[in-house]
Amino acid sequence: MRVCFVNDTFLLGRGVDTVIYELARRLGKKYKVKVICGRGFCNYKPENFEIEEIDIGKAFTGSIKDLLFPIKLLKLRKFLRKIDCDVINLHHSTLFLGLIGMKNVIVTYHGSPPAYGISKYPRTLINLLGKISLRFARKVISISEYLNRELVKFGVPEEKIIVIPNGVSEEFKPTWKDKNYMLFVGRLERHKRVDELIRLAKEINFKLKVVGDGPERKKLESFSNEIKAPVNFFGKISRKELIKLYQECSFFVSSSRWEGFGLIFLEANACGKPVIGYNLTAIKERIKDRFNGFLVENFEEFKEKALELKKRANLRKKMGKNGIKVAKSYNWERISEMYAKELKI
Repeated sequence: MRVCFVNDTFLLGRGVDTVIYELARRLGKKYKVKVICGRGFCNYKPENFEIEEIDIGKAFTGSIKDLLFPIKLLKLRKFLRKIDCDVINLHHSTLFLGLIGMKNVIVTYHGSPPAYGISKYPRTLINLLGKISLRFARKVISISEYLNRELVKFGVPEEKIIVIPNGVSEEFKPTWKDKNYMLFVGRLERHKRVDELIRLAKEINFKLKVVGDGPERKKLESFSNEIKAPVNFFGKISRKELIKLYQECSFFVSSSRWEGFGLIFLEANACGKPVIGYNLTAIKERIKDRFNGFLVENFEEFKEKALELKKRANLRKKMGKNGIKVAKSYNWERISEMYAKELKI
């Protein structure tokens, strides 16, 4: 049995690509597994699976080149029709526009964050068409209940949808160190609203460490310097460094207005750290209010809860222990078995 996982990228540190990696390396112990991605957008090494880069590039580049997207779809369809593969698990829903009618394709839907800039309108239109096209898929795996509801709204029959969450790696574990700082991890895009976290650090006088890169980075660094906030920007770092930052923070914060799943909250919880996030999208599925963290409605409430965690070490430890319990239910071994069942392998 040969399984192919398909995405436009296969890069360390990207959420969707992490999911593919965790599934491929586990299922690759029992089955023949290949990961297919755009040429030049791969930095993983083979591990119980093969990797093949093909000439489709990245689906969206944030430039006028996004208008050439239909050509990429044709290239992908032509390639996938030729390869020897029993089942194709596609992890980029808009690419399904080019694969309608292919019976061996199962789509994992990760959702689409808001688009901005020059590519906003073509990208928004393509995302919309991609969602609508999923009603013709053989099966769609949704990573959250929030995205499940979105799929139904766009006409995907409920009987075609199965919810399988993402998992958290066993590498994320507690050391019970606390070096007095808040942590944010994520791509620096507009919908993440990291400017709010910078304001938060300034107003409660507590250090914030920001891990990640993206189009908003220069603007955010400038804003932080302007208001003299206690913020350190780390950009892209190794996985080992990332885990250490999770393990040594006091608590994790995210002011994101959109998450299709919210893996960052589970990673922090797995390291024994409480989390704060907005009561929106799939974020509210990851945070059990007052158990493993706080769900908030506005910035003032965010500041109030951050101050509470800053001052109360015992509360941080209690919520952190609860977080470990939550994270353990998202075990990759169990989740890969759920995928194997749905992919019929």
